[in-house]
Amino acid sequence: MLPYTFQLFGNDHIISIILILITYVVLLGFNEKIGIKDNSTVFPVILSFILISLDISEDIVRYVTEHYSIKKDLPFQLCSISIYVAAVALLKKSQTAFELIFYWGMVGASQAILTPDGDLFELKTFFVYSQAYHGILIFTVLWLVIKKGMRMEIKSIPKVVIITNLVVIFISIINYLMDSNYMFLRIRPNSISPFLVGEWPVYIIMVQLFSIVVVTLFIKTQDLLLKPLR
Repeated sequence: MLPYTFQLFGNDHIISIILILITYVVLLGFNEKIGIKDNSTVFPVILSFILISLDISEDIVRYVTEHYSIKKDLPFQLCSISIYVAAVALLKKSQTAFELIFYWGMVGASQAILTPDGDLFELKTFFVYSQAYHGILIFTVLWLVIKKGMRMEIKSIPKVVIITNLVVIFISIINYLMDSNYMFLRIRPNSISPFLVGEWPVYIIMVQLFSIVVVTLFIKTQDLLLKPLR
């Protein structure tokens, strides 16, 4: 496979964003017409299977193509953790799991789609994987909100922030022991995200502050446009 040079808002990037948006419109607006019922019990299982399969198969491809490293490819990135939390939210309708992927997905995954770290894409295949599972993470949140009536509340923000920082502490220990950079806690990512302000450790604090503001705006939008179904 040929090496890949990612171009921010290049053809591949723009096409991937358009495809993600089209998928959202089709699966959220016309799902009944294509045979996916709002109350389907099978679709969440399929969605969970796709998410987990993407994570595992990417590791297999990285290993086969000799791009795998335990210092960057173990499931210790926040979006990798989100995949398994999303599966719990889909299969169990766990409110805490939902709140976590709302907080992590609507901010982190959206930034990963719009302003990804091109250094992670040694091959074009890895760019496709990244856009796919980040896109599905956001779709999972939208599905649970729109179709299942689950809601994120402002009073839940302190809880998810505390849990997030407990994860940060755990991953920081992993990074120390492995000399790794999971969750970009030691070195800031190569991204133009507006949330990345300052150097270490300022950017870590600023990302969390921006995340709280953005999630609050998402919650206000959710409450404005949608009524609780449960």
